[in-house]
Amino acid sequence: MRTKKVILNLISNVMLQIVLAIINFVLPRVFMTNYGSATNGLVSSIKQFLGYLKIVEAGVGSTSIAALYKPLSRNDKDNINGILSATNHFYRRSGYIFVVLVAIFAICYSLLVGDEVSPHTAFYLVLILGISGMWEYFVIGKYQVLLMADQKSYVIFRIQAILLIASTILSLSFVALDFSIVVVVTSSSALLLLDVLFLRMYIKKKYPYFNIKVKPDKLAIKNKWDALIHQIAGLVVFNTPFILITIFLGLAEVSVFTVYNMVFNAVALFISTFSGAMIAAFGDILVKEDKGDLQKHFYRFEYIFYAIVAFFYTCTAILILPFMTVYTAGVEDANYIRPWLATLFVIVGVANTIRIPSSMLVISAGHFSETKNRAIIEAVINFVASVVFVQFFGMEGILIGGLCSFAYRTCDLIMYTSKVILKSSALVTVKKIVRNSVLAFIASAPFIFFFELHITGTGSWFVAAICISLWTILVILVGNLIFEPKTMRDILLHLRRTIFNG
Repeated sequence: MRTKKVILNLISNVMLQIVLAIINFVLPRVFMTNYGSATNGLVSSIKQFLGYLKIVEAGVGSTSIAALYKPLSRNDKDNINGILSATNHFYRRSGYIFVVLVAIFAICYSLLVGDEVSPHTAFYLVLILGISGMWEYFVIGKYQVLLMADQKSYVIFRIQAILLIASTILSLSFVALDFSIVVVVTSSSALLLLDVLFLRMYIKKKYPYFNIKVKPDKLAIKNKWDALIHQIAGLVVFNTPFILITIFLGLAEVSVFTVYNMVFNAVALFISTFSGAMIAAFGDILVKEDKGDLQKHFYRFEYIFYAIVAFFYTCTAILILPFMTVYTAGVEDANYIRPWLATLFVIVGVANTIRIPSSMLVISAGHFSETKNRAIIEAVINFVASVVFVQFFGMEGILIGGLCSFAYRTCDLIMYTSKVILKSSALVTVKKIVRNSVLAFIASAPFIFFFELHITGTGSWFVAAICISLWTILVILVGNLIFEPKTMRDILLHLRRTIFNG
């Protein structure tokens, strides 16, 4: 049953990420060509600033999910409702604070953007984009927590995918009709709020005992403040680039960063689908305290995960600049073709992504208190290094700052999970990373040293992408099969048993 849920979550999440990738490629291009790079940068910048305000969530979601693993495995309905009641209580309290902060931010941000866009446009966009955050706290947060803890994230993913497609079609229609960016964003944001209808219907049908009016079990999520520290650290690490670029380099440069980040964020999201599908499953294994089962499944997961990382980033490294040339054709108000920026994005992306399995295990185990100091160190390194290097290298300097923090935290997470949670050597993980790094270099070498891509348009780029993907898959699969054949056979046998045994 656990494996089936993982597969359902994985397939649904992959579908969602495909939808997101397409939308994130289409809309920025439409915004740049119809409203300009500054407006595209404005929308992206506001989303990142609003991400900072989500610290008011105070780690409630993460700790609630971790707290629900045990009662769900025991079908303890009273305990489940007590935790969800506490979750709803803290979410609503956070929601009131978020509303006040969004109002203050709307006023301040309209003064920050200067002459690049209309202050009124900035003000209204902050309020509109802030609504989805309020919605999460007041309405849907408790439903999402229950479904994620019960390994049913696929329900959330499917609802999100359907609504995103509908909202994007509406946005494109309004752009074609020459409506303002405020109207476009308002229409798409309003449509996404319909998710509550579908979530309520599903919860009522599948969890008839669901009741948040019982006495809240606040002690069950007492670790929320430790989770908050991780949340703040994550916000600093992943949102700082947009904020520093907005302050030091301007909205046009934010647009450039957004377009590159759009590609690499899509890659990271596709890869993270494989870990997201496994978080609740590992949480279930951990509460049952089966260390042997945990090691076996985790190392199999790593085997697949690092091969996927090698495949995606090899293809991206080869195809990123030709893609930028095609994607930004006709956009002349900013320079989007930057080889060094592309190279740094690849390096930073790999450094960040290879820590996902270890980070996932820390979340599943609920080790927020034990690792909070490490998260703080990462955030400090990232912020200080980024502020220093942006002065000398511009946007590239911010990526160098990120690389400094990832180099520390990735190594730390691998060491921590191996020693504390898995009770084994970190060399098991390091060998997989090194092997797939070598295979990635072998796959990319012909295109670095021998073949030059001649991309003349979208069609030729897709043909090149298909050929490069097939070649890269061949190298990665054969290489991993040669060096670790037993694990490959075990994974295939496990999948076959799961599929054919119903």
